[in-house]
Formats: sequence, structure tokens, C-alpha cells
Amino acid sequence: MSIYRRIFFILLSSAMLSASFSYDNFAFLAWVSLIPYFIAITKSNMPSSMFLSWIEGILFFAGVTYWFTEYSYTFWFPILGILSIFFIFYGAVFNLIFRRVRLVPLRILLASSVWIAVEFFRHRTFLAFPWGVLGYSQHSYLSFMQVSKLTGILGVSLLIVLFNLCAAEFIIHINFFNMDGSRSGLKANRKLFKHTSFTALILVISILVINLISGYACLKIKDGREGGYTGEKLNVALVQPNISFDDKFETDTGVLIPKKTGEGGRYFAEGSELIVFPESVIWGYIERERNKTFYEWVKSTAGEENLYFMMGQILWDEKENYYNTVQLYDPQLEILGRYNKIHPLPCAEYMPYPEKLGFLSFLNIAKTNITPSREFILIGYPGKGRIGTNICFESTLGVISRTYRKMGADILFTFTDTAGFKDSIVAWHHLIFSRVRAIENGSFMVHSGNNGISAIIDPFGRILARTDLVKKDVLYGTVYFNDKKTFYSDYGELLIYIYFGVVAGFLIVYLLRNFCKKPGKNK
Repeated sequence: MSIYRRIFFILLSSAMLSASFSYDNFAFLAWVSLIPYFIAITKSNMPSSMFLSWIEGILFFAGVTYWFTEYSYTFWFPILGILSIFFIFYGAVFNLIFRRVRLVPLRILLASSVWIAVEFFRHRTFLAFPWGVLGYSQHSYLSFMQVSKLTGILGVSLLIVLFNLCAAEFIIHINFFNMDGSRSGLKANRKLFKHTSFTALILVISILVINLISGYACLKIKDGREGGYTGEKLNVALVQPNISFDDKFETDTGVLIPKKTGEGGRYFAEGSELIVFPESVIWGYIERERNKTFYEWVKSTAGEENLYFMMGQILWDEKENYYNTVQLYDPQLEILGRYNKIHPLPCAEYMPYPEKLGFLSFLNIAKTNITPSREFILIGYPGKGRIGTNICFESTLGVISRTYRKMGADILFTFTDTAGFKDSIVAWHHLIFSRVRAIENGSFMVHSGNNGISAIIDPFGRILARTDLVKKDVLYGTVYFNDKKTFYSDYGELLIYIYFGVVAGFLIVYLLRNFCKKPGKNK
């Protein structure tokens, strides 16, 4: 295969892969997007494989992170460079696998394991950045996504990679088979479809069909209440202020106050219980002098309409350690619970390990260095249950929501502020992450955004209500507290670990058999 054809395959692959993340109607492209990539790699030597993979990585990640340009090109270019390293690694390892391993099923198992291991790593460490993880592209296919209740999002990615690998192997085999002109007729066709690559493809398709059917059945479950929901009921109102950073921190806090939308001069609809404001709407404690307008409004509204308030705040201590915080207030404005952000976004909220990573200080665009908390804290809501809280970037990391759920959280909340990225697609991406967290943990998710998109998501990933982007609004809805954990909530990526173990076992057996054969050949 010529270098020009391989480059064309790489361009085609990266375009389809990016489109599957950018447009919900093109999500199906993820199922074929890697086929050209794998074919190009099998036809390349090691240097070419790494170079082509680098091109794939740059183009793909540019397609899913271009929203960074709304904020900073300086930050975006290094991110592309770092993320492309993952694809360079893919190119090197895949080339090694395709050239050294002759057993087709083992090639498929090894390549899929490498892909998922990298995606697992991209959800971990202080530099975690899971944008572009394959499974998220399928968020709108709810029947298919229910498997994440067992495996987490990596299970969805695994099925996508397996299908692409099996299809690529079969296409490569067909191409090789047809190169020999002597192979024709009915007998040859039968031999073609007896190849292990075809068997593997049929097996994966069968697994996909079973998953689709079981997911569809899961969505049809009814459990005695509307939508099959159980647990304590709570009526929430999500306030979407839609304010810029300048308005938030440099003008009167009255800009946070919504218009009256309830009957009889009320600010909120009759029956509302909890009012939710997004991430960091208040700078300092609510009683602080500069917050006076908002504080007086909250105090009177909470008392008159008997409301609880939950809101994001930036707080600090006497040592000037700053915290990205969420607090729950009762109708008398007594603080019932507080959570400090565990995983601030590196270089955007704080500079990690400045003594060791000082050479990256030019990437630090943080306006305030947020101190990472070291403790998971559940916020108890009187008479209802316990809340697990994600603040902005934390919703992208499945381990945080899962830890809360395992600790006993009955519902999940996410507080975000993407005003710095204006009306870009990043707000929708944040909602996708929250949607997946709801499915993985079988929990309601309340997703509160400053400029949008705010939403209420049920345990199956259905978006029950949502706001529009960059619009000042109040969203009403009903959620339920439930303690029914999923397999994933209890055991995390256990099934993925088992998959890795099985693949490692096959590899060891394969290597031992090949090692034992060599002495015989020398006799």
C-alpha cells in the first residue's frame, strides 16, 4: 500500500472519529472510524506507523478539543501535543502486535487491551483528561450505554474497539485472499468465511446484539412509580444565571438573582424545595459585605418560600488557601454540609507540583490557585438522603462519582461554569460526562451550569429537562434519592481487569508455545 493511500486512510479515520464526537447524528461512525487506521498501521513499518499515528492523534484531538481556542491558543497547542503522544504509543505497540503475533484472535485481544489500558490511564493521575475516550461518543444510544452499569464507560469503548479490530482483520484477510487469482468459486468463498477473523467478527456482533437487547429491556423496566423511580422525592429548581467572570466577581451580586417565575409574586414555583446555583457563583462567604445584595435576597426568599439553597462558592482560610466549594443551606441559612473540590483542573485552577513542573508555568492560566481537598465528603439532605458532589471537571472522572456512590450517596450533583468558553460545545460535553456518570451509577444526576447547559438526568441517562445554552433561566424538575448501587458502583472496572488478565494469560500461553517450538526446528 502506497504512502499516499495510507495517509488518505489516516485522514478518513480521524475525520470519522472526530465527527462521531462532534455530532450526535454521526455517533455511529465510531464503529467504523478505526478500521482505516488499523489497516494503515498493518501496512507500515515502525517509523511510518508512529508518524501516521501522530497525524491521527493531532487531527482527532483537534476535532474534539477545538473549543479551547475560545479561551486560549497558548493552552490548546500543548494539550494537542501531549494527547497526540497517546497515538504515537498506539502506533508503536500496534505495529509490533500486527507484525509479531500471527494468531488473529490474540492480535485482536492484545490491541484492544492496549487501547483500553491507555483510556484507563487517561482517567487517572492529576493530569487526567478523558476527552476523546471512545465510549462517550455513544452517549445518545441509551440502550447500548446501559452496559456501563457493569463495566463503566471503558466497557463501551472496548466493544467499539473490538468491532473495529475484527472488521479490519477481516477486510485485510479478504484483500489478501483476493490477491491470489487462483482462489475463486464456491469452495474459495466457503474457505474465506471460515477464517478466524470472520468468526471473531460474528462473535463480537453477537455480543453487541445481546447488549442492545438487554439495554432496551433495562430501559423498559417499571418499578411501581412514574419512570420506574424509587426513593425519596425532591423538587428542585436550577438557577442558570448566565453571567461572565467579570460580572460574577467585579459587580454587584444582584446579577445572580433570577426573575420572579412563581405565582403570587413568588420567585420559584409552588412545591419547590431545593434551589441550586452553579459553580463558584459567590466569592467568599455569603454574609460577606460584597455579597450583601444576594445574601439579603437569599435570606428573605429562603424564609418566605421555605427553601433550601445549594450553591458553588470560592472560599479561603486564614492561611489564604483557596477552595472551590459547594455548600447546602437550610431555610434559616444554616450550613448543613460543605464539599471542597478534590480534583481542580491542572493549569486552569492550580499549578500541580510547581517545584517539579515549574518549566510548564507558562501554561498556568489559573486566576486563583485552588487547593485540592483530600477528603470525599457527602452532603446530607434532611429527610431525603446523601448527595455526592462533582465540581466541574470532576464529572469527567468516573472514579469520583463511583466513590461517592459506594460511600452511600443517594444522588449525584454536578456544578459547572463554562462561561469562559462562551457558547462552544464544551458545555454539551460536560453534560455528556454527567449523563454517563448517571448511567454508570444508576443514580439521578442534577447538572447545574452557569451559562448552560443545566439538566436533570435519570438513572438510565434520559435527560428529563434541560436549559438552552447562554440563557438566563430557571429549570424545574423532580429527582429521587435511591441507594440501589450498580455493579460498577460496587466493583468499579473489575470486569475490565478480568479482561486484561484473560488476555495476559493467552499471551503467556502463546509465548510459551512458540518458545517450546523453536528447539524442535533447530534439530
